[in-house]
Amino acid sequence: MLWMINCVDAPNSAALRAAHRDAHYTHLEANADHLVVAGPLQNEARTASVGSLLIVDFPDRDGAVSFAQRDPFNKAGVFASVTICPFRRTLPIEPT
Repeated sequence: MLWMINCVDAPNSAALRAAHRDAHYTHLEANADHLVVAGPLQNEARTASVGSLLIVDFPDRDGAVSFAQRDPFNKAGVFASVTICPFRRTLPIEPT
């Protein structure tokens, strides 16, 4: 089942984000089999990250929550909020 994880950075957390980036990438790599898409959200000028958006595949909500809670960015306080909800893919249509 697909899950959307929307993370909004805490104010002034750029240095904290930078300090934990390598650990965050290691976490993503260790869970690559669950990732559909993942990347930073940026400000309008595309000069700074303001959060993260991930689409993940876990059999249930508990798996998605556990994944998000173990993210080094989340554990370090980079995120002010994390929202997790079911996601239903409709587009693009996958080739047959």
